[in-house]
Amino acid sequence: MPDLHSLPADTRPTHAIRNNGPDDLVIERLKLRELAEGWPCYRDACEWENFESIFHPGAFVYTTWSGRVAHTDFIAGSKAGMDKGAFIMHRCHGVTTDITPDATRAVTKMKATITQRFTIDGCEVDAEADCRFCFFFEKVDGRWGARYVRHWYEKDKLLPVNPQKVPRLDETKLESYPPGYKCLAYCQELTMAVTVARDMPGHRRHEGTLPGDKHDLLYRQAKAWLDGENIDV
Repeated sequence: MPDLHSLPADTRPTHAIRNNGPDDLVIERLKLRELAEGWPCYRDACEWENFESIFHPGAFVYTTWSGRVAHTDFIAGSKAGMDKGAFIMHRCHGVTTDITPDATRAVTKMKATITQRFTIDGCEVDAEADCRFCFFFEKVDGRWGARYVRHWYEKDKLLPVNPQKVPRLDETKLESYPPGYKCLAYCQELTMAVTVARDMPGHRRHEGTLPGDKHDLLYRQAKAWLDGENIDV
C-alpha cells in the first residue's frame, strides 16, 4: 500500500493560486467552476450547443468507452450511444481550481459520480463510478475553454434497481478490469459493443498498476500545464 498521505514528488504547482487569493482570480475560478459543471449538466440534458461551449476548437476528451477523441467526436458518439439506448448521468460533488497568477491557464478538478443504467442478465442495474474530472483550461482572447479533459476513476460499484433482482456476473472477467472502474467497464463491454480502455488514471492506492502510473502522470501533466509547458495529454 502506498503512502496515501503524499503525492508523487514535485507534482504540486507551487506558483498557481487556489483558495482565497485576489478577488479577480476568485471570479475567474467561479467561471471555471461553471464551465466544469457544464459537462454533466449539459450532456445529461442533451444541450449539445451548450456542451460544446465548454471547449476550445481542437480539444480532446477521454472516457472509458471512447478513449481519446476530439470533443466533437465525443459529442457525436454520445448522441449515437443515446440513440442505441445508453443512459449515462452524473452527480457533481465539488470543484477546486489551480490558476496561474495571470489568469491564462488553469486546472480544474471536479468530484463527480458517473452512473450508467444497464440491463444485465435480465436485471436493471446502475454502475456508479466515483471520479475526479480534470479539465485543462486556457484563456484565449478573453475566453476560457478546455483543451483536454481527463478523469481519475477511483472507485465503483454495481447497484440493482430492484433489490430482489440481482444479476449473475462472470467474476473472473469482472476482476480483469482496473479496480477503479471494473463494474462500469464490465457492463459497458458487455452491452455497448466497445472495448474499454484499461489504462485510465486511478486512485493513489492503485500504485504499481497501469491506472496507478497514469494517476501520477496526470498530476505531472497538470503541473506542467500550469508551468506554461506545451503538453499533449
